[in-house]
Amino acid sequence: MDPRRDRALPVPAEAQADARVFMLGGDTLRALKVIVDATGYDLRQARDIRYALVYDIEVPRGAEPRRDARGCGCPP
Repeated sequence: MDPRRDRALPVPAEAQADARVFMLGGDTLRALKVIVDATGYDLRQARDIRYALVYDIEVPRGAEPRRDARGCGCPP
């Protein structure tokens, strides 16, 4: 787990807000699902983003990442 790793992973502002609400309510799995659904990132990346949101580490805001031919939203 490295919440600082998420600095290169943009997440839409609405998804960040929704994930924070679920985390405050104790529903961490639903917070992960919001992040994965909004971005297409894998669970490891979504977990890092979730921890960054918990520890108030700045997460870049942006549109959904572009997908490559395999459907991966991973950074190049």
